[in-house]
Amino acid sequence: MNRIILIVSFFVVSNAFAQEPSHKRYDSYPDPKRFYSEISSKLSEDPYIKSNRQLIVFTGSSSIRFWGSLTEDFKEYDVLNRGFGGSIFSDLNFYMEELVLKHEPDMVVIYEGDNDVATEIPLEDIFTDFKTSFDKVRSSSEDIPIIYIAPKPSPSRWNLKGQYSLINQRIKKFCDENEDTYYFDSWSIMLDEKGDIPAKYFWKDMLHMNSSGYEVWTKNLKPLIDKILLK
Repeated sequence: MNRIILIVSFFVVSNAFAQEPSHKRYDSYPDPKRFYSEISSKLSEDPYIKSNRQLIVFTGSSSIRFWGSLTEDFKEYDVLNRGFGGSIFSDLNFYMEELVLKHEPDMVVIYEGDNDVATEIPLEDIFTDFKTSFDKVRSSSEDIPIIYIAPKPSPSRWNLKGQYSLINQRIKKFCDENEDTYYFDSWSIMLDEKGDIPAKYFWKDMLHMNSSGYEVWTKNLKPLIDKILLK
């Protein structure tokens, strides 16, 4: 009798562990409404009036927000810069509809993940938030091209390079497996022959890029965008 009870107890406990989630979601996300005063004018603006050129909406954190030459760099297209500095994937997901999708873009270019890693959000949650951004864009259009710019290397966050490498690998694999979804490798294009990050690409804070850094991005990103939109 005791043997039967022991066996039954073992299966009950085993089943409980099997049903328990293998990963507990991060519970310290900052409130996305902290950006409201900064981007309220963008949220309340009317949808973009389309011209005869294709519309690209760039969005994400400060690497997009501070891209001052964006319109000139991609002058063959209509371009909207909808970056907001300090944001993470969950912030973008909160504002995606009113900030990006209402304009009915022909392409969405996203840069997030940089601050997510620095905020020490678990990689599994960053990847989940990344997939949520994908689902939100896809809910508006099944075939709109999406480009994810990989979190870049920066001297001030070089100690986190292992984390960046892991999340970039997962995002790349996802992009490779989904149609009309593209991964832009901003990591390797910014390293020198020794695998170091040239300081010449950054402001004094060694985090935000200067015009030289954006020149590298433009040189490598433009052929990808042209290949997708001009095919």
